[in-house]
Amino acid sequence: MKVITRTASKTLRGRHLTLVWGIHDFPVGKILVALSAEGLCWLGINCDRAALAKNWPGAELVEDANVTKKAAAEIAKLWPAKLDKLSVPLVLYGTPFQLKVWKELLKIKSGSLTTYAAVAKKIGEPKAVRAVGSAVGKNTVSIVVPCHRVVNKDSGRVNYGWGPAVKLALLKGEKAA
Repeated sequence: MKVITRTASKTLRGRHLTLVWGIHDFPVGKILVALSAEGLCWLGINCDRAALAKNWPGAELVEDANVTKKAAAEIAKLWPAKLDKLSVPLVLYGTPFQLKVWKELLKIKSGSLTTYAAVAKKIGEPKAVRAVGSAVGKNTVSIVVPCHRVVNKDSGRVNYGWGPAVKLALLKGEKAA
């Protein structure tokens, strides 16, 4: 999978950008897929246009599920174990720290779990566990950038932006594969 990174703060993320989006079926619910001219830059779970607009301020949002259908179908087909074979380029917009964290998340194998502390250590920032947690939570391409595979050290509390039930369903689906 080709990964393109763009340094941008959340407030600048959508400036001068047109995103074409659509909602599609996925094994754990509905996914909202958004594409820029470069590739896949947003994947939300069980959400609507409002969530997309909140995360891409200033972007022109154009709804066209026919345009996003192929990418969504490929994501559903390749999930859970072969998302690294995605033909659509992955475009990540974030701060340099977020981009470093998200690139590390891409290395987590399907069916595996890691902790925020382990990610912090792998990116060379062992004391930045909270900052890693914040970056994980701001991931704009859920499922493809597998933020759901990161858990707390004690694994007791389940945090996930799309809800704990979705995180558990994703993990269960990956473990079954």
